[in-house]
Amino acid sequence: MLISRQKTQFGIGFATIILFLLHSGCNSSGDTAKKDSSIGVAGRITVFYPDFFEDSANEIFTQTRWAVDSNLIRFEENLSISDDGYYEAMFDFELHNFSQMEEEDIATKNNMHSAPLVWIIDPKSKFEDIKQPSHKKMAHAKRILKDTTINNIQCTWISNVWSVPQVVLLIHDVHSNGENMTSSWFQANQRSLFHITKQYELQNTIASVTHHGPHHPSLLQNRYSDSISAAIEANYAVKAMLSAELKLVTKANDFLWLRQETGNYHSNLMLQFIAGSDSLQNQITARNALTKKYLKTAEGTWVEISESGQFPIRKWTTIGLYGQEYWMSGWQTELITNRRGPFIRRVIRDTANHRHVAVDAFIFAPNQSRNRLMREMEIMVSQFNLAQ
Repeated sequence: MLISRQKTQFGIGFATIILFLLHSGCNSSGDTAKKDSSIGVAGRITVFYPDFFEDSANEIFTQTRWAVDSNLIRFEENLSISDDGYYEAMFDFELHNFSQMEEEDIATKNNMHSAPLVWIIDPKSKFEDIKQPSHKKMAHAKRILKDTTINNIQCTWISNVWSVPQVVLLIHDVHSNGENMTSSWFQANQRSLFHITKQYELQNTIASVTHHGPHHPSLLQNRYSDSISAAIEANYAVKAMLSAELKLVTKANDFLWLRQETGNYHSNLMLQFIAGSDSLQNQITARNALTKKYLKTAEGTWVEISESGQFPIRKWTTIGLYGQEYWMSGWQTELITNRRGPFIRRVIRDTANHRHVAVDAFIFAPNQSRNRLMREMEIMVSQFNLAQ
C-alpha cells in the first residue's frame, strides 16, 4: 500500500459554462473552534506512532498482508469478503512518528494531524486526554463515536479532534507498554477496524452555512460542483454531493450522467429515475438496459455487468432514511473488448414521487491503484439523498 509523505495537491478551478446556469456561492463552514478545515485523500489513513514503536509500525503496515497490491487484484471490489485481502485493501496508509504531528502538510498547509482520518498508535496512553468530550454546544464539537476493547487493546473513535470534519482512532494497550500491539493483533482484528473506520469516513461530512449543501474533506468541491448539485435538486428533486472534477455530460427525463476523463482513467456517476414502480425490478437487467440506451460507444458497444464469476456481484439491503435501500457492487465489462472496471449502485424508494432513484458510480482505470478513485465515488453514492 502507499507509504509516502507526498500528498495530492488539490487545485481549485471554476467552470463558467454548464448545462444548468444557477447562481451559487462557496463560503466557510462556520465556527469550528479554531480547528483546521480537514482536507485529505479518500481511502487514506494517516498513522502516528511513538519513536520506539517505529519497527513495529513498519512491520504492521508495510511487511504484512496489509500491503497487498497487484495490477488486477487491488481492492475490495474484486475480492471475496471471505478473503483477507478484501479488508487489507480498503485503505492506504501514511506513517509518521509523534514528532511530525504538528509539522505542516505540504498539500493542505495544515498540521499533519488535521487529516480527515487519523489513527494514533498510543502504547503508553500519551493521548488519553483527547478522549475527553467537548462541553461546547456546537454542531461540530469533539465527540466519542465508539469506545471498545478488543483483546486488551482499547480502540476509541473520536470526531473533530484537530480539524472538522475528522475521525481519529486512538489505539492503546491497556495492560502493557505495547507488547500486545503486534501485526497478528491488527491482522486478526482488521475486519472490525476497517469496517468501522470506513463507515465513519463515508459519513465524514460537514454542512455549509449556505444553501449549497454538505461538503466532504476527501472530495474537491467548489462553486461549479455546488451549482450542479443545486441544479440537479431543482430539476430532479434529489440532493447529490458531487466532486468538481465531474462534468455534466448527458441529461434526460430518466437519466443523468456526470464524468471525469483523463488520459489514464475516467470516473462516472449516473442517476437513473425509474418512474411508476411500486416494486423493485431486477437491477442487473435495469442497469444493463440503461447503459445500452445511453452509454453506447462510437463502435456501437456498451458496458454490462460482468457475471463471469471472476468478479463477484454483491447484493445487499440496508435500512436508511427512506426505508429499505438496495445496494449492488461488482464489475462491468464493455462488450467485445477487454475494458472493464468496478461499479457500485444504490437504489432508494421515492414514495412521494412514486419512483425509485438509483445512483450508480463506476470507473475505468487500468493497471493503476483504483482505491482513491473508487472511494471518492462511493462517498458520493453514500451521501446521495432525496430532496423532500
